[in-house]
Amino acid sequence: MGIGSSQCRSKCAANRAERRTSRLAHLTGASALGLLAMVIASPAYAQETSPSSQPAAKGEANASDNYGPDDIIVTASKRDESLRSVSGSVSALTGANLDAIGAQGFKDYLQTLPGVQFQASVPGVSNVTMRGIGTASTYPDQGQATTGIYINDIPVTDPGFSLSVPDLDVFDVQRVEVLRGPQGTLYGAATLGGAVNYIYNPVSLTGFDAKAQASLSQSAYSSDLGYTAKLALNIPLINDVLGVRVAAIRRSDAGFTDNIGTGTKDSNYHRVWAFRGNVLLKLSDKFNLSYFGLYDQARNGDGFAIFPQLGDYVRDTAVNEPTTFSTQLHNVKLNGDLGFATLVVSLADLRKQQFSQYDASIFDGPGAYGHGTAKNHSQIAEIRLASAGSNKFDWLIGAYYDKTNEYYPSPEFVGSTPLTFFSVNYRSHEKSVFGEATYHFTDQFKLTLGGRYYNIDLATKTAVGVSTPGQPLAAGKQKGNGFSPKASLTYEPSKDFMIYALYSRGFRMGGVNLNPSIPSFPTPATYGSDSVKNYEIGTRIAFADRKVFLDTTAFYVDWSNVQLRLARPDNRSYVANAGSARSYGVESSLTLRPSRNFELQGNVTYLTAELAKTLVQGNGTVLEKGRDLPGAAHWTTSVNAKYTFNGPNAPYIMLAHQYISGSTNNFDPTSKAGNYSLFSARAGARFDTFDVQFFVTNIANKRGVTTVDYYGADQVWYVTAPRTIGLSIDWKM
Repeated sequence: MGIGSSQCRSKCAANRAERRTSRLAHLTGASALGLLAMVIASPAYAQETSPSSQPAAKGEANASDNYGPDDIIVTASKRDESLRSVSGSVSALTGANLDAIGAQGFKDYLQTLPGVQFQASVPGVSNVTMRGIGTASTYPDQGQATTGIYINDIPVTDPGFSLSVPDLDVFDVQRVEVLRGPQGTLYGAATLGGAVNYIYNPVSLTGFDAKAQASLSQSAYSSDLGYTAKLALNIPLINDVLGVRVAAIRRSDAGFTDNIGTGTKDSNYHRVWAFRGNVLLKLSDKFNLSYFGLYDQARNGDGFAIFPQLGDYVRDTAVNEPTTFSTQLHNVKLNGDLGFATLVVSLADLRKQQFSQYDASIFDGPGAYGHGTAKNHSQIAEIRLASAGSNKFDWLIGAYYDKTNEYYPSPEFVGSTPLTFFSVNYRSHEKSVFGEATYHFTDQFKLTLGGRYYNIDLATKTAVGVSTPGQPLAAGKQKGNGFSPKASLTYEPSKDFMIYALYSRGFRMGGVNLNPSIPSFPTPATYGSDSVKNYEIGTRIAFADRKVFLDTTAFYVDWSNVQLRLARPDNRSYVANAGSARSYGVESSLTLRPSRNFELQGNVTYLTAELAKTLVQGNGTVLEKGRDLPGAAHWTTSVNAKYTFNGPNAPYIMLAHQYISGSTNNFDPTSKAGNYSLFSARAGARFDTFDVQFFVTNIANKRGVTTVDYYGADQVWYVTAPRTIGLSIDWKM
């Protein structure tokens, strides 16, 4: 992204422009235990269902007594379906599962799932990739992300630069569904690798309910206490007619890094304020109308990167680099039973905002800093019809509409004097139709075919000035349309065995380059869409009277027209469809329940994600065929063992372990992350309506490097949080 300054003639100036681009875009050996157990995947979390008192409109998250205690109903296919019958790679973590492991956000549960890589950096823009499908690891790269984030099926992924990657607190969720592999047919763009879908608890119209959570914690290298205070209430205002459910969350994660440049101790704290409201009106026995509202604000006191050359958990900037991310969602939904089909009509208004401040003195001299207040506004509509009941021929059809405006201003100052004012404006417009049909040849065999036709327009304008955005710098338009198909064949002779073969595709919208062309290098004004083709075979097996569950999936992903950030001879960046890549591997998970007292859950993932052909970058750098994609660790394992003692209060102890093998960042072989293990333990007991839990995370106090960035010419590291000890109390009425 060019700044347009007449002084940008040196490499330092070019680096300054690149740093400004990055800030604008992104601030705006396996253990034997892991290999033996193979950890926490979908069957491990299919332990309970959560009844809903909403009218039984298909396509919504309702539990059913038709499924056993080792199953759960998910809506990954946008209709109610048994998790263990889904012809695809889906993990579903229930609210009870998340509470049991003390989960707050992504870092607490995503990395425990097979096939998922979570490169923790700045909370709010950390990268989520699946099956290695990504070209950046520290932050999402230019253009759309490769993993979609959804709230109650509503996309919150930006059409251009990622303003934020909402990492919502999981208190009072019904479940989090994690869909691995491309989801272009039912979920649309920006799901090349997969999708994460938060499903919040619905309203009960028949009973008052209340729950609360409080905790205190102390981290090594921190003088502050961390704490949480959370409350959720369900109130039927008119029995079986009208009800509300509300939740409020306050969370403070103590900082553990000292900024010696500003003299701030524990500067990288992370604080969350969140409010949710859900209103349900039963119009009749067959129709209901609901409203869901969410406001989530996450505030980081300073940057999270440490400067390893200065010592443990130390950073050095001229000013603190705080960021604040807010997400506001309003959704009105109509559910209906039409007899022959069920109807879902969803209208949503989504607003996201980012405030960021960063140190620019390394590029612009003493006293230089920048900040931005980026905004996003999306208006989203979706309508779906799904065949009622379970028939020989089941079908679903739908239409989707999205209109999004994004504005990224990025002023810089020296002291109080304006230096530059750079801005980017995005306008995106999408219209899509989609559908799926399943034909049951017999009770054991079924064939599913689906597809999505999409039409997307994107326009971008950039401008640069001093105190206001003045001179236009670059502008362009990009259009994309196409068809994403899906096909699966499933054989399920019993509830204890299923095998499927799946072909699916995903796409990501193209975009507009923000740097203008130069005479010595005709920079392309736009770049096109990229897409993936996914081939997988999966099995789900239960045996020993359902005391053992084993799931295994083998996959191959072909990624074509990859959107890659390249460099011009003047060291400015641009994006082009410049290569191809492939990803293949095996995801396997195991759950053992030999008795009522003991349970062991585990998974192991082997992954190879690499360039499929040699690529010569514009600045002379050569990326050879076979080079690993950023952040794609070859091995990840996770294991969780829990033993519950007999006697009063059912005391229990839980031990957990994660291993992540080494990986590189941004195709740089000298920029290495991963290759660490984390151990944690929890112990607790039940006292009437209270559940008391003691916990310690990162027992060995391991400083694992999650991802790497640069500050000028020096590497900076994002690392795992140090050892944390705490007490948590959960209360349920």
